[in-house]
Amino acid sequence: MQKFSFDLTDLTSFEKPAGEFWLKPNGAVRRGKALAARLAKGMPPAMLAGLCIVAFDSGGNLAAVVPLATVH
Repeated sequence: MQKFSFDLTDLTSFEKPAGEFWLKPNGAVRRGKALAARLAKGMPPAMLAGLCIVAFDSGGNLAAVVPLATVH
């Protein structure tokens, strides 16, 4: 198990923490998709453009990028 941190971001200037989870190394993408789907349900499609869930491992390395628009 490894600790991953997830953020909601527009990949430029906006970033908001979305949670930290202990997952198997290959679980970051699956958890990112689940978070993105939950967030996308409550937002109008126009607001989803450019927003992503990103995951970083405990070393600060990028583990996943999931655009919200693709899960809506």
